[in-house]
Order: sequence, then structure tokens, then C-alpha cells
Amino acid sequence: MKIFIKNDDGRVYEAFQTDKNTFTFSTENTTFELSLSKSKNEFEFNSLTDKQKKRMTKAIFTNEEVVDQLREARKNRDKEFSYYSGDETEFTKLVDEVNNDKY
Repeated sequence: MKIFIKNDDGRVYEAFQTDKNTFTFSTENTTFELSLSKSKNEFEFNSLTDKQKKRMTKAIFTNEEVVDQLREARKNRDKEFSYYSGDETEFTKLVDEVNNDKY
């Protein structure tokens, strides 16, 4: 397995495996160690910073294919033909924001 780390200024560093679950990588001044473990919950990544969340949101909603899928889901939902199962209020808010180009 190869792991690459990209920092905020775009520099990419390769992490090298030092044992079964440990990798290290070095920047200009510092060496870092990464320890990998299997997540108990695959959706347990709520520890993102606000900056990371904003970057991810922008990346998602600048992808025209994603926006088209949301618009199509809205059309289908309005026709009572929906594959979406969750919080309808949040879904409606999300689709409305996309349709109003808030992202």
C-alpha cells in the first residue's frame, strides 16, 4: 500500500511503511508518524475541521455530475418516485441550495 500526504500548499509527501500499521513521512523540517487502524464505524469522520468541511463541500458541489444527480433526485422525489430515504427537510434544503447555486 502506498500513502501520499498532500498539505495545504499542494506539496505531496510519500509515507513509508515501518511496520504492519505504521507509516512515516518527512517534510522539510519534521518527520511524522501515521498509525492506521480499522474504523469501528465507516462514517465516523465527524472530526473534520470547518476548513476541511468547506473544501469538501466546494469540491462536491462544483462537480456538475453531482449537481445533476441532486436535481434529478429532486424531480423524482417530486413525482413521488424517490430512492432517497432520510430526513426530507434536510434533503429539500440541500437541493434548494444547489438549485439556487449557493455553492
